[in-house]
Amino acid sequence: MRRQKVLLVYPPNQLMAIETPRPDGSLGPLYLAAALERAGYETDALDCSVGGPGDTLEETFYRSVMQENGLTRIGMSYEKIRDFIAAGKYDVIGINSNFTPQTRMALEVARAAKEARRDITVVAGGVNARNLPDRFLKSGVVDYVVLTEGENILPALVRCLSQGQAPSSAVPGIMFLSGGRICTRPLGTGVTYDDLDLLPFPAWEKLPFEKYDRIASPHGVIASPDQRYAPLMTSRGCPFKCAFCHISLEKENAADSGGIGNYRMKSVSRVLEEILVLKGLGVKKLYFEDDSLLAKKARVKEIFEWLLGHGLKIADVNGVNLVHFLKGGKGGRPEIDRDYLELLKAGGFDQIVFPVESASQRILDTYATAKLDHANLDVIELVRLAREVGILCPINMMIGFPDETEQEMRSSIELGKRLVDAGAPYCTFFIPIPFPGSALYEIAVRGGHLDRNFDPDTMNWKRAVMKGTVVPPERVEELRDWGWQTVNTEQHVAERLRQSTGARWQEK
Repeated sequence: MRRQKVLLVYPPNQLMAIETPRPDGSLGPLYLAAALERAGYETDALDCSVGGPGDTLEETFYRSVMQENGLTRIGMSYEKIRDFIAAGKYDVIGINSNFTPQTRMALEVARAAKEARRDITVVAGGVNARNLPDRFLKSGVVDYVVLTEGENILPALVRCLSQGQAPSSAVPGIMFLSGGRICTRPLGTGVTYDDLDLLPFPAWEKLPFEKYDRIASPHGVIASPDQRYAPLMTSRGCPFKCAFCHISLEKENAADSGGIGNYRMKSVSRVLEEILVLKGLGVKKLYFEDDSLLAKKARVKEIFEWLLGHGLKIADVNGVNLVHFLKGGKGGRPEIDRDYLELLKAGGFDQIVFPVESASQRILDTYATAKLDHANLDVIELVRLAREVGILCPINMMIGFPDETEQEMRSSIELGKRLVDAGAPYCTFFIPIPFPGSALYEIAVRGGHLDRNFDPDTMNWKRAVMKGTVVPPERVEELRDWGWQTVNTEQHVAERLRQSTGARWQEK
């Protein structure tokens, strides 16, 4: 029996000129690394955007290459990735692929792995990979795609390989190619974790913190070089079901996905243990990656009461639904819970992204069910109170849904302006992306707005990829650009452009 050596890879990034390059460091591969090591397998992690121990940032993160698709590639060269894999003598490569626009980059890593060693086993995971099995498995460079959370599946797959067995005959929850046809091994029971306290602690120590410190650019929040940052998740899944969420279909088909969309929480004691581990690694800023951090207010209060006086700064990127800032008021009418905001601030929260999404209640009711009722929550007052207690609250808006009118889009832009005037530091306008795995994807395909053989390179928040919409895609892009430039301050626009990938080309 030969024990397998595993490398988990965050692929390089490809970006539009307007986008700000950032390293990855997301939690998925860190949980997998911990699960593999708990099972006894030597495991390394590689963030290709910043390279391995012997690579400088100038050779990787600050290295920009314009591709034929018009996107800029950031990170290690193909040759360096291939040589890193060959030098490490890895038997299994696990590739993280959550976001459709990065499909090309994930497959590039797979090709490099096969070139480094012909008999290497390549496994892809993440919501994008499992919703595009044809593109991954029929590429000729990916052997298996994992169907759900991989903390049990990947160690089982590696165990089969170590024992000389074929995972296709023994491991539940994988897809593979057989005779040119995609085959699926059903999940079975006990593949995913209902009790998140049973998960291993993420292998944060495998992150290249020194490089991340120098870059100081986590996604969605603001950091400085003196604030070492790290991601943290206290829960998985979400109680809401937004059509644009890339696991919204998996929430509907719990049996096929292992119930990963179901809302599951770690105990408060487990969360606090993880925070202490991060403090021991020198982390000064936590950014929560939960999809719905604030869903259970009593639990959140317990966590943040413990955090008082611990000197940590905290930000949230994904996990805030504005309805959680309400409490029962006089006469039963909801009102904003200022005490809750003050507790979050006292516990260390200095940044919370507010997903207002739209000024149109019709759009919210259609695509973001139960997340926000404008009749019950004055979002302008919420921003004002957040700023008053000292919390920065950037705004996210979405414009360009298939049936959205220009007037509804303009209303969202106007609301964005009022929110910035009320104290929000900036407002980002996203064009909805019909990611595979989302209900919006099925809506777009059924409505003739998107072909199933779409180009993943075009799936980006600044591009209107849906055709035949009420507002033509060209006009949607014009409105998005106009909204971003007119709602935000000249200083913010200039700073974002300075940080963008395109600015690198202007400097050359």
